[in-house]
Amino acid sequence: MGIEYVYVIGGLVLLAIIFHVMSRFDARTWSSKDLERGDLHALIDVASGLRPDGLTHDQARRLEARGMVRPYGSGKFHVTWRGRLALRMRQRIRQRSGLAA
Repeated sequence: MGIEYVYVIGGLVLLAIIFHVMSRFDARTWSSKDLERGDLHALIDVASGLRPDGLTHDQARRLEARGMVRPYGSGKFHVTWRGRLALRMRQRIRQRSGLAA
């Protein structure tokens, strides 16, 4: 019975920590930190596959620094899981604020 009690208490502590961190997390700030206007729109073009080479040099540098894209081939980019997460969070934020996607 002792070990089960430790697991239950440990799980509750872990949930409390997750709740505390998530209550202070600002998705808007995280998704646009160190980026400039138009960077996330360019990321959408790359993620959709319409323009895998649709980033300027500066956009590519900023998005690579954040881990949102990685280069392949000559001047083409793949969107990483971090980039997809940023786009998903941006979409949710816009939906909640009533703005058009």
